[in-house]
Amino acid sequence: MKIKRLSIILIHLSLPFLLFTGCLKDGDDTLVLPTPDGKIPYSVIPERLQDSLRDNGFVIHEGINPPSIEGKFKVSPMDLQYASDDYQNNFYDLIMTLSGQYPRGRVSYSESQVDTVLGLSTMANVIGKGDDFTMYCFQNIAKTNREGDTLYTCSTATVVSGTIAKEGIHNCQYTNIILDKWAVNDYYASQIPPVETYRIWNDGNGLASRLGSTQTTKL
Repeated sequence: MKIKRLSIILIHLSLPFLLFTGCLKDGDDTLVLPTPDGKIPYSVIPERLQDSLRDNGFVIHEGINPPSIEGKFKVSPMDLQYASDDYQNNFYDLIMTLSGQYPRGRVSYSESQVDTVLGLSTMANVIGKGDDFTMYCFQNIAKTNREGDTLYTCSTATVVSGTIAKEGIHNCQYTNIILDKWAVNDYYASQIPPVETYRIWNDGNGLASRLGSTQTTKL
């Protein structure tokens, strides 16, 4: 099975502290983020899922003049606010790196945990106004065996929201939504949450701290 060409990211999904091992697969059905227009397009996250996120406390900041969010940030502790698949376990501290932001939109995004790089950079979009922003992106993972056979694939949408400041991101929230999945058998299918489920995480102390000396400037 071919999966869409995207930078692969390894994500915690159904088991506590389980890291997926992934590899990039080539395909003809490339997923491209639409040009930002101040809202998360329904082609990225369907309207019913955006409504569900809001109903369960996730704040989506809309607008066509987002702030610069470049920098490296540590979300710690990661407090689970809501899980539509009844997930109950904890999550290691998350390091988010955002760089190369263009006016009104595109930014390179990557994640890591502790000393583990979770994935390569992927292009994301940023919306918002003032110091409030929401960043969203597609991410794909694929697990293979030693022979290179694909065991499962999973397409997700990741969203980060908050208020940028010199010291970091206030009221930082993080969610990952399962958009599509495929597995070679039921065992591997069980390692991925059901399609259209998601989890919402908050920074437990209200601030995703900025790492390093990167300064924030308006675009």
